[in-house]
Amino acid sequence: MTQAPVRRSAALILPFLLLAAPSLARAGAFPYWGLSFGTPERAAAHLGVSFGRDIPGVGIEGFAMGSGTIVEAAVGMGSGTLGVGRSMVILTEEKSVRVIGDLKAIAVRTWKEPRSASANSTYLGVEGGLSVAFVRFTMGVSKRLEDRAAGDDWLFQWGVGIQIRIGKAKNEP
Repeated sequence: MTQAPVRRSAALILPFLLLAAPSLARAGAFPYWGLSFGTPERAAAHLGVSFGRDIPGVGIEGFAMGSGTIVEAAVGMGSGTLGVGRSMVILTEEKSVRVIGDLKAIAVRTWKEPRSASANSTYLGVEGGLSVAFVRFTMGVSKRLEDRAAGDDWLFQWGVGIQIRIGKAKNEP
């Protein structure tokens, strides 16, 4: 295995980590888990956290809004994914109806039988997601790092699933 794909991976992910760094020290967190179906994971479980300025934050006039860093890992029947990026969270006063939008740099490693991707391959790319209440939709595109004769070099990803918050927000005094 050559070191070139690893260096390219670090070079692509580093700018996203630098963008995320200023919000790491700010208070607020929105941890979640989820289940989804899509490419290349097929059926998958997700675990992530969005943290930063006012997430979930104190609200005004019945809702709270904030932005920050998002980190998410997914393990599925067809692949595993790790993503880091930026998110925006809007919560209602009841904290049950929410909207989360995010854009992440992702690294994907496929297993033996991924959906619509080359087996045993590594991809780097970008994924965007939108969650409304508990329903989550994602779309993305990734480039395969290995040079192989079989399969496409580009992976167009999609997913649909559920996303559920872990724990409850702290009440403000």
